[in-house]
Amino acid sequence: MRAAGPVLDRLERTLADAGASVILADAQGRLLDRRVGEPSLRRHLDRIQLVPGFSYAEEHVGTNAIGMARETRQVALVAGSEHFTTPLHAVACACAPVIDRLTGRLAGLVDITSRYQEASALMSALVWNAAEDIERRLLELGSERERMLLQEFMVAQRHGGQAIVMVADDLTMATREATDLLAPSDHAIVRDTAAELLGAGAEHKTGVELSRGESATIRCRPVGANGDAMVSIAVTHKRGSQRCSQPRPRVRPADLKLAGPSTLFANVCADLAEHRQARRAVLVQGEPGVGKLALARAVHFRYAPDKPFVVIGLTDDVAMRCRSAPGYPAGTVVLRHVELFSDQARAAVVEWLDAIADDADRVWVVATTEAGAGLSDDLLSRLPATLTVPPLRHRIEDVRELVPALLNSFTLGRFVSCGSAAMRALMHSPWPGNVAELAKALRHALARRRAGEIQPEDLPESCHAGAGRVLSRWESIERDAIVRALLETDGDKAAAADLLGLSRATIYRKINTYRIIDAG
Repeated sequence: MRAAGPVLDRLERTLADAGASVILADAQGRLLDRRVGEPSLRRHLDRIQLVPGFSYAEEHVGTNAIGMARETRQVALVAGSEHFTTPLHAVACACAPVIDRLTGRLAGLVDITSRYQEASALMSALVWNAAEDIERRLLELGSERERMLLQEFMVAQRHGGQAIVMVADDLTMATREATDLLAPSDHAIVRDTAAELLGAGAEHKTGVELSRGESATIRCRPVGANGDAMVSIAVTHKRGSQRCSQPRPRVRPADLKLAGPSTLFANVCADLAEHRQARRAVLVQGEPGVGKLALARAVHFRYAPDKPFVVIGLTDDVAMRCRSAPGYPAGTVVLRHVELFSDQARAAVVEWLDAIADDADRVWVVATTEAGAGLSDDLLSRLPATLTVPPLRHRIEDVRELVPALLNSFTLGRFVSCGSAAMRALMHSPWPGNVAELAKALRHALARRRAGEIQPEDLPESCHAGAGRVLSRWESIERDAIVRALLETDGDKAAAADLLGLSRATIYRKINTYRIIDAG
């Protein structure tokens, strides 16, 4: 709107005596601004809800100039009965798309609407010129933002020797120190951490562990008003250095019969093994599906394979199970999703932990929670150690080892491998459901491919889309239908559009919206 304002002012003056209105809409077809001088035309536009705040996307109004220009990204003129809905037959509209030349994305739409009897072919020329002017101003403003970000970045890096990253939606700047420090998986860690810290609205810092094992402090401050952030990264513990005077034996994931070469995951495995050897109660937290229970089970069976491994969950009588726990000497008890236990169940757990605190042959206690879940102080004080299992997107390199390991566990002697094209699709997925979602995707593929190499078309449709927001059920169905059509047509977007009964403009827009990876 800032870029379009002067252009709309000029167009409004030009059309002051022409009985026409000037309208600005966003990329979704929602009206943002309307300029109309003639009272009778204003009243008619009000009646047909051609008013700021309303949407004129084709899915809501049917054929109209705003919706058509949005779909085709070309100038559209729709007059009289060419409109889908009868109330619009009294008007003529010319609309042009406004493209952000920095990103190539649709930024908005500019429209001229008049009465049908007063329509002119010149409306298309006027609106096209207006769109070009707005695009130029957008470019100037975008360049201004880039210049501002670059200036801030240059000031920050003048101190020298610092790992600095400028994080923006469509732009990343990094010093040489940052590029040397950060592995590919670390970019997701930095972006996730910056998003969390930006929510506080001012400069904040926090500690993180990078994918190669370095502990680091991330300091983040907002830059401008566009959700951009300046991030500085300072390593506080280098990989390979000792945190204590006596070196401790390091347990690798392979020692626990787990797959994953990343240092982040290896450190969690080693730390949990250390707590097991010391019989130290530990809180293991992480996103759903990261494998908290599987990790606890793997550590238990490495050190005490002949001892009981007991899981106490929400459906159990927690007090009764805790009372029977002394019958599991040197075994392991997992309190699963302890954050969801009732107050009575948590009180029983606290009482039991106090009762076994001095038992030399006590069970090893692991409590699991979702990341960020709140626990009472009385329970936390009895869980002296806390470990966080990193999400799969922070250790995406583990997918290469996880896939064959999971396939071997699912196929029971059948030889099924993952082809290189399918592996690329798996490596590009954001895996919001983590290892559990990866396992589900592979089971889906095995239902289609009983032997041989898994191909991209064997994978569920969600594996062909990149990272983005959480989709509604309807959006997921739509995305999956588009992916299936692209697979059936070997990636031919025009043929897929025909198969689905969509226009080519619509399928291109949907592919971009859902970030669908090239299925060809």
